[in-house]
Amino acid sequence: MWCTGSPLRSVITPRYITNAGFNLRTTVADVIDQNGNWKWPQAWFDLFPVLITISVPNLDSNAEDRLVWKDVDGKPGDFKSAQVWNTIRSQEHHAPWANMVWFSQCIPRHAFHMWLAFRNKLKTQDRMAVWEAGSQTNLNLMCCPLCNYDRDSRDHLFFQCNFSAQVWNKVKAMVNLTNVDTTWSSILNWVEQHSRSKSVDHIVSKLVIAAASYYIWQERNNRLSTNSKRTVDQVAEMVKGSVRLRLMSFRFRASSAKERIFKAWQICNDDVVDPG
Repeated sequence: MWCTGSPLRSVITPRYITNAGFNLRTTVADVIDQNGNWKWPQAWFDLFPVLITISVPNLDSNAEDRLVWKDVDGKPGDFKSAQVWNTIRSQEHHAPWANMVWFSQCIPRHAFHMWLAFRNKLKTQDRMAVWEAGSQTNLNLMCCPLCNYDRDSRDHLFFQCNFSAQVWNKVKAMVNLTNVDTTWSSILNWVEQHSRSKSVDHIVSKLVIAAASYYIWQERNNRLSTNSKRTVDQVAEMVKGSVRLRLMSFRFRASSAKERIFKAWQICNDDVVDPG
């Protein structure tokens, strides 16, 4: 980028370049004469007014061309793969729920599910209706397979559905989520306030939210595909068991916090295997 308008072949058509005796591989030095003037035809200034603003550069014949990497702000620097990625990727604002989905103690399959849920990309019935999948009659007959009432959606499943609400109320009692009700907006409000927290209680709460939504979604899919049904207590125990297993591999900074968490989740120290 030797000038703001370069490369000039993006401005001047190939036909005019060829008619003037140049080609697409012609360099800047090739179009400067010995007196330091442009060699291109005078008519080009009328055809391509941008050329009027381009002054003849001072070329040092003893210097060699070199490649210089510039970042997204145009600042030259060392070539790094991280800089390349930041340049070519599509950059958006940091999602307020990102730390709720991806954190070091997360359960990967639960995290991926939460990522879809926060983006509202789960294949719920309300989204299928927008896609116009199936006949209109079949769409009108759709209802939540958990409570058999109303068409399921993300906000309905987590956790306004009667079945989901019962599961949620059972598992949220295990952690400090008493102020979070059965609405998705209430969960989002908690996430925005605590998702970045390093507190062990908030980390366990994030595990509970992710596990609850994951197993409710799993139960919903099982009822649609196999017609098998679990009770509220069974699903709640699956949530608790999943979180309990994850807690057994935690590295606690304070022994008092470990004792308190283990007592609340009924974990015996004899059952814990040292992850180191």
